[in-house]
Amino acid sequence: MKIQIFSDIHGDLKSLECAIGQPADVYIAAGDLSTFRRGLDRCGAALQKHAERVWVLPGNHETADDTRELCARFGLVDFHRQVRQLGPTNWAGLGYSNPTPFNTPGEYTEEQIAEALAAFNGLAPLYLVVHFPPYDTKLDEVAPGKHAGSHALREWVEREQPEMLFCGHIHECAGKTDQLGRTRCFNVGKSGYLLDLP
Repeated sequence: MKIQIFSDIHGDLKSLECAIGQPADVYIAAGDLSTFRRGLDRCGAALQKHAERVWVLPGNHETADDTRELCARFGLVDFHRQVRQLGPTNWAGLGYSNPTPFNTPGEYTEEQIAEALAAFNGLAPLYLVVHFPPYDTKLDEVAPGKHAGSHALREWVEREQPEMLFCGHIHECAGKTDQLGRTRCFNVGKSGYLLDLP
């Protein structure tokens, strides 16, 4: 089974077409299809060709209501704060980001992130898809030595140790990988990451 995970399209339809042009069984849009909520319908129309095989998270540029309405309109799956199964594996999704300097519509406090992640405690084997990266990793470095990820997410990953974590949000780190304990972590970016599940 192939799962294509991508993030941070920001209305770039050419990049979106490339991401969903990869043959896959499931496509996961890990947030920020839009920029400040603009361009969502155009992305929804492009994603509609794969319909219920597309799972969508809100990034920090969308709200949960935006994503819920988008999924209802175009026949997609709202994956925000949900757990779904693919074969013997559990997949959990959490959109939004930790606080940013930009006052974007989809932001959680660290306390809200911790509360949301608690719903996924004990799930195994677990593959976690979030919009934002864990703090102080190769996935969240916005400038040399300057990290902008979530402390609460890092603490949760170190404790729960999901199999894999996929994120986006920090454009400068797209395509980078890191490891937290036994958890393999990927910033998928708009080019995406194709996972082949056995």
